[in-house]
Amino acid sequence: MNTLILSPDSRSKLAGQVSLNGAFIHSLQSGNGVICAMANVVIEQCDSAVSVRVELGDSVNSITLKRQENTAERIAVLLEELANGISPSSVPEVEEYLLVSDMESMLRDAVRQRQGTYYLPADGVEQLCLSLRTSRSDSTRTVFRFELDSVGLTLPLLLPNDEELAYDLLSGCVQELIANYRCAA
Repeated sequence: MNTLILSPDSRSKLAGQVSLNGAFIHSLQSGNGVICAMANVVIEQCDSAVSVRVELGDSVNSITLKRQENTAERIAVLLEELANGISPSSVPEVEEYLLVSDMESMLRDAVRQRQGTYYLPADGVEQLCLSLRTSRSDSTRTVFRFELDSVGLTLPLLLPNDEELAYDLLSGCVQELIANYRCAA
């Protein structure tokens, strides 16, 4: 069996992509240079780390990495380990996954998807839900609202198109809703 490696072109591009948000396609090749696999890599900048999702064949793998000088190389190693059927044990550092909270991860996913229902993990608050859908008046915009136990807490609001502004808005709203809920309880 041939060992697959990230193509030199993909390795070079990955070095610049590691500081961006987006989905990127990378090729993996055999020792003789024949491209044997393609990986879809989604990179998202979080508050304290970089979140990476790799789709390769039928598998989807996610990892959180500290921002370091060697982050691109660590992602390259992850891609190669996954392509070669090796459990990605050499990439993560101890408790690195704790750098991005479940709430941040879920809100960033909601911003990226721009549709769906997300039950937000908030201590002491049961059934806090974020609902996103396409605006009826402008199909390029997304409407969001919050619900608690299926009861609307907010009127529908438009989400900014800029992903970072959208995340900041949702994160701020969630923090405010949780703080108000706890004060009232």
